[in-house]
Amino acid sequence: MNKNKIKLIALTLLISTTLGIFTACSGGDDRPPLKSSTTSAASAEKTDDKSKNSDTSSEETTDTSKEESKKEPVSDPTDDKENGPIPSLPESEGEAKDVEGILVYNRMAFEKFYGYDSMAEDYGKTMSKLADYLGSDIKIYNVLVPTHCGISLPDSIMTDEGLPNQNDYINAIINSYSKNDSNKIIGINTYDTLMHHRDEYIYLNTDHHWSGLGAYYAYKDFCKAAGIDYIKLSELEKGTIEGYYGSLTNYIDEALVDPDTVEYYKTDKDITTTLYENDGTGGTSTNIIHSYESSNFAYGVFLGGDNGLMVSKNKDGNGKKIAVVKESYGNAFCPYIAYTYGETHMIDFRYITFDFKKYLEDNDIHEVIFINNNMATATPARCEDLENLIKE
Repeated sequence: MNKNKIKLIALTLLISTTLGIFTACSGGDDRPPLKSSTTSAASAEKTDDKSKNSDTSSEETTDTSKEESKKEPVSDPTDDKENGPIPSLPESEGEAKDVEGILVYNRMAFEKFYGYDSMAEDYGKTMSKLADYLGSDIKIYNVLVPTHCGISLPDSIMTDEGLPNQNDYINAIINSYSKNDSNKIIGINTYDTLMHHRDEYIYLNTDHHWSGLGAYYAYKDFCKAAGIDYIKLSELEKGTIEGYYGSLTNYIDEALVDPDTVEYYKTDKDITTTLYENDGTGGTSTNIIHSYESSNFAYGVFLGGDNGLMVSKNKDGNGKKIAVVKESYGNAFCPYIAYTYGETHMIDFRYITFDFKKYLEDNDIHEVIFINNNMATATPARCEDLENLIKE
């Protein structure tokens, strides 16, 4: 790497740290999640009346029967596409431009990801520590998700910006698990699958999150790795929320991008869901899929935003228990697991205060999914949050 590129990376990391973008990419701005007794108002990073932050919940959660969003039947994706050629990207409508550290291209906003091997190795070591701590009774799946730029930008722009190949980065994580844990941590690299669906709406274009469809494809990858049947999209009901401007428009003018349509998928399975306090106490009935009066909080349709602990029980599920340990990227992933398993414990590792290992033991849970996007794995604060789950 030449000196100019090194300077560029260093400058970008400095800007990201200053603006808080690096933290936002890792799944949130670290504000407190909702309390189980009430739904708190979202507070955006901008102090205007738009309140666009996508990681916190809306001012009011309403019954899903009153949703204003549209619903329509959907078709199943085909595995044939994942075995075929990688689709071409749409033709460019202009050059890529750097705006306040955000890359704007084809009326989409992208965060720049500069992960390198030492970051991947640090995250891998963190996962190995957790595996050793939890013991041999716990099977660990580590679902790793590339960010939008790694899938939807042309190679020429990736090269010009000095952005690394995110497939290589994910493989560096998987290859860094300690030898003692090599048979215990099942690393799931979703890069190839998402690349084969890159011509679909799998990432939000104004926000640092992915879409409900992108999360579905990662869910399929997990099910294949776990050896279980996955739910077909045709078995679910699709809903959409239009006119969403997400977290990246806190930094750039909305006029530079097209608004998002947030897609989500519902089931008619017999599922009950409970929201708990961060210490695991209390318990209030809630929903996996929420609806909001304003599209400003559309990503909050998944789980109602960031909360330390939610538990879903599915009488129509497979009878098994599992825990999903996540940051906000995992919010769009969790509903599919809840539609599949008999009991799903959704844990945001940034917020919980209870003893994680004891919680698994008390609830007789022997399978755990850790799901993180690449920016979270490359953020030291997120690795520290994960290591805080270890209580010696």
